[in-house]
This record gives sequence, structure tokens and C-alpha cells, in this order.
Amino acid sequence: MSVVLTLILLVAVVVGTYVVCYNSLMAAKFRVDEAWSGITVQLKRRHALVPNLVQAARTALGHEQAIVDKIVSARAAALEALASERHADIAKAEAGLTQALGQLIAYTEDNPEITATENLVVLQKQLEETEDQVAAARRIYNGNVQAYNTRAASIPWNIVAGINGLRPSEMFTLDEAEMKAISKDPTLDGLEMAVPGRNEKG
Repeated sequence: MSVVLTLILLVAVVVGTYVVCYNSLMAAKFRVDEAWSGITVQLKRRHALVPNLVQAARTALGHEQAIVDKIVSARAAALEALASERHADIAKAEAGLTQALGQLIAYTEDNPEITATENLVVLQKQLEETEDQVAAARRIYNGNVQAYNTRAASIPWNIVAGINGLRPSEMFTLDEAEMKAISKDPTLDGLEMAVPGRNEKG
């Protein structure tokens, strides 16, 4: 085999390997981005439920307005954090919202006359369902992040990733303190978010 043919075959192998690795990395990265979108959709749905919940709670709670005010402030912080797209900030803000909502749920459970308010009960049920959806989205996201990061760190994908400036993606998880805060309320423990991803846009 001539030297020229050998060089052509070598270049073809290198280029082919590069293209395959690049395409597989981009596909994995796309799945990460898509999964993050899933988390943000569920978080926005969660945030959208809060105003109605607050309105119902204002009527039902009467003098316990401090709980409602805390929820309102926590929601505002969560909206601001989500707009920043910084996972750590989102995680912290969502943990604060979870804690505030947990206080409301704990209070209503201790006061049966409040749980008899049908509208409030319906909203709490919708909120719990949304928490489950957030948790599922976070699990999907983190699974995709793990798959992408593992591939991007392996040979020869790491070479292609380095050439194209593809950095590892960040998990969406709670730190220890925030996990403890959320786990105090068993009805919201599934959120696991303080979540950065429950990021479950895993």
C-alpha cells in the first residue's frame, strides 16, 4: 500500500471518528437541554399555581397572614432565580418556596376546618401533582447529564469536546442543608430540589 493511500485512509479514519464523536456529543447535549426545558416547564407550572393558592389561603387562614406573605416572597425569589438560569440560584430559591408551602400544608393539616375549604384542597392536590412532575423531570435531566458528562470525559470524546469547548453540564440537586429543610415536610419530600436540578427542566 502506498504512503499516499495510507495517509488518505488515516485522515479518513480520523475525520470519521471526529464526526461520529461530535454528533454523539451534540445529541447527548441536546437531550440535556431538552430535559432542562422539561424542568423549567414544571417549575413555571408550579409558580403559576401559587397565586391561586395564596388567594384561597388568605381567606382560609385569617390571622395567619405571615405564612401567606412568606409564600408570596418565596415565589417572587423563585421567579427571579428561574429567569437567571443559574442552577444553584434556582435550586436555592425553589427550596425556599418548598419550605414556605410546607408550612402552609402543615398548618392546614393541624386545622381541619381549613382543609374543609374545597378550593384550597383542590389547589393543594394540584400542587402535590406538580411536585411529582418536577421530581420526574429532575430525574430525567440528571440522568441525561450523567450520560453526557461520562461520554464527554471518555476517550476519544473528550478530545472532540475539548476542541469544541463543550463543558460538563451541571446536575440539579439539593445541598445537604436544603435537603434537610425540605425533608421536614414529608408531603413535599419528593421534590428533592434545592434542588440545578426534584432539576426532576431528572
